Amino acid sequence: MSKSDGPKLVTALFSFKGKNNDELCFKKGDIITITQTDDGGWWEGTLNEKTGWFPSNYVKEYKAPDSGSTSAKMSPEKSSPDSPIHQTLNRDIVLKDIVDSERANVAELQGLVNNFLQPLEAANVIKKEEYKQLIGNFHEVLETHQRLLANLDSALSQGPEARVGNIFLTLAPKLKSIHTTYCNCHPQAVCILDRYRDELNDFMERSGAISPGILVLTTGLSKPFRRLDKYSAMLQELERHTEKNNPDRGDTQRSVSVYRDIADRCAAIRKQRELALQILTSGIKGWEGEELNVLGDIIHVGPVILVSGVERRDRYFVLFPTTLLVLSISARMSSFVYEGKLPLTGINVVALEQSEEIKNAFEISGPMIESITVVCPSREERQHWIELLSQEQIAIRASNLSRSPTSISHSSSQNSKLQAAGAEHSSSPGNKAPWSLASFRPAPPIYALKTFGKPDAVDSCRSTKTCNERQFEDDAIILRVIEGYCLSANARFTVHSAMLDFDPLHKVNDRASFMHSRVGNWETCEDRWLSETVKALKSQMTDLQSQVSQLCKQLEEERKSRLSLAATVKRSMAVIDGAVP
Repeated sequence: MSKSDGPKLVTALFSFKGKNNDELCFKKGDIITITQTDDGGWWEGTLNEKTGWFPSNYVKEYKAPDSGSTSAKMSPEKSSPDSPIHQTLNRDIVLKDIVDSERANVAELQGLVNNFLQPLEAANVIKKEEYKQLIGNFHEVLETHQRLLANLDSALSQGPEARVGNIFLTLAPKLKSIHTTYCNCHPQAVCILDRYRDELNDFMERSGAISPGILVLTTGLSKPFRRLDKYSAMLQELERHTEKNNPDRGDTQRSVSVYRDIADRCAAIRKQRELALQILTSGIKGWEGEELNVLGDIIHVGPVILVSGVERRDRYFVLFPTTLLVLSISARMSSFVYEGKLPLTGINVVALEQSEEIKNAFEISGPMIESITVVCPSREERQHWIELLSQEQIAIRASNLSRSPTSISHSSSQNSKLQAAGAEHSSSPGNKAPWSLASFRPAPPIYALKTFGKPDAVDSCRSTKTCNERQFEDDAIILRVIEGYCLSANARFTVHSAMLDFDPLHKVNDRASFMHSRVGNWETCEDRWLSETVKALKSQMTDLQSQVSQLCKQLEEERKSRLSLAATVKRSMAVIDGAVP
């Protein structure tokens, strides 16, 4: 066994390969420095600068060999050139630097709130709603960092026993939550800063900020995520000066990775929101239809590659609550170009297996489009897209179900009233949910309530239910026929000029334009389509009759001309024959 004042060492009885990123991997015979022992059967130790957890029954206490023996396997844990005393002193210095920098960060955030943000709210330089968008959850960010500073001050007084890594690891979920929210709102704050640049600059300079005042405000509002980027490097430096047997080494090492992931996540969110804001504000070339704001808030946007045979096209997917918008970048890389849109109610999303040709891909298919293969930059991005698309489709179905009738009457008069009410409900201008082909289908029948004490009423309900089910099945078959007719008619009479560029997406445009046409009920919709078809046929018949009449007239004129020409030729021949002796 190791000395009583030295680190505790164990030797591995068996090889162990950890499954989680906080578990330690080792081979049989490796010597591990113990950092923590837990009663639950798992210990924490350090091997080759890596600290992690492992099962305690895989190791046994290491007994130091005789001084003359060199057969022991001590290579994994060579002594550091720095003595433990120097390591402890260096760790204390690094820890003090972390606490001092956090104190300066909190003081700067607090000064921005007291000296500028609170007076700005009272001065009414910008509207109340815009002020809320400008600061976001800045106050919550300040409170969380004040809490972190208080915990670090408390740990600093504990000396070598301070569990700084554990403090950062414990506060990581809270810090991730508030910084994610703040970074999500920050691009909108930048727009407000640009919109009121002169007014805010004058206010900041009047309030004591150095010139230019707008730069002080911009820098202060970007301080939270700039500070977040530094935590990973500071914790890595702290880990470097932490002894291998220090109980806080494992938490410090894990917190390095955790805060790096948080910073990367927040940076990705900021980039997402900036891109979404650019799409909404800069405009899209070739966009047809209503304003983009009508589609709702942008849920996710990102670059993808659409594969069609051997052809690959760089595109951007923009996900709205009910629509997936497809964009491309202009030749000068200065704007977005509209390529098509897919209604979420008419597509199926399936992940594709990895292959040498296509990786990180999923497939979009539907009854009115050809299958589209979508390649994502990474496996995580592919999974994120699939989850988001599935979630929005479920939300749309739930919304459609909530709008369906909740009761059904068994009398014909009440049925007609219910149908009329349903038609009014679906055509009401206040209903913002998109119309889909599922609106043609009848709502499922609802079981009638039992009439207690009246068995005949129960039997009547059952018989009526059976009758209604058969009736609904017949209606469903008829409606499917009508549905197919409507789709085919719409596909015949709708032509897009860009259809030759990319067939799968522009076929969806036909269906999307059909699905976004709001109608009161299917009967009026059918009548309208039939009347339009009849009018089109009448117009075509009129054109054909006119063309036939014109052709007959031309044919008659041609016949008369031929007869006249023949008579002229005969007369000429007769004159020539008479002139010849």
